[in-house]
Amino acid sequence: MLLAAAGLGSGAAKASDLIVDDPEAIAAAADYDWSGAYAGLFGGAGTGDVTLDEPGGLADPLDLAAGGWLAGVRAGFNAEAGVLVFGAEADLAKSWIGGDGTATTGLSSLDYSYDIDWLGTVTGRVGYAADTLLLYAKGGLAAGGVRSTLTPTAPLPAPPPESADAVATGWTVGLGTEFAFSENATAGIEYDFVALGAELNYAGGSLDAKQDLHIVKLGVNYGF
Repeated sequence: MLLAAAGLGSGAAKASDLIVDDPEAIAAAADYDWSGAYAGLFGGAGTGDVTLDEPGGLADPLDLAAGGWLAGVRAGFNAEAGVLVFGAEADLAKSWIGGDGTATTGLSSLDYSYDIDWLGTVTGRVGYAADTLLLYAKGGLAAGGVRSTLTPTAPLPAPPPESADAVATGWTVGLGTEFAFSENATAGIEYDFVALGAELNYAGGSLDAKQDLHIVKLGVNYGF
């Protein structure tokens, strides 16, 4: 009986060793760690308004609505401090966002187009982490490769089309959320507002281009 009682007491002691009474230790073991470097892929859609205007504002501007798709890669780094997550991210996307329009003045008419070939951003991020859920805001610099074509259609015979290429620059802000579905992998959705501007130099003169874009992205990241 004494040996049995001693055995039971020893078993109870060993079981009690497995119980953790420290709430902070339990929380630390349970919370997801957002710190470290990561890389990922994303795709999305964008819409926006484009204005092509003479530098001196001497003529009526050419306006058009742009829309389309984009897909790209991104990489970044996070540092976690309590429930706050600070980071930086760079991304680069191939874009199929563009639009066209028509302008008529008297007997003259003109078709015009504007397309974004690529789009890239470099941003800082700050977020709030609730275990495997991250809510964040971001802001920084943006740039894109743009191309515009002006095609006179009247009076006939019309002159040949004129095209201009430029690198548009500007800024971006955004909001997003990420969810960790494994130790290294996350998925998320993000909204970005992008404002770009460029000077387009055609053979017959120049136009100032301004574009405001609204973009929604879905993506996945892998942390290292």
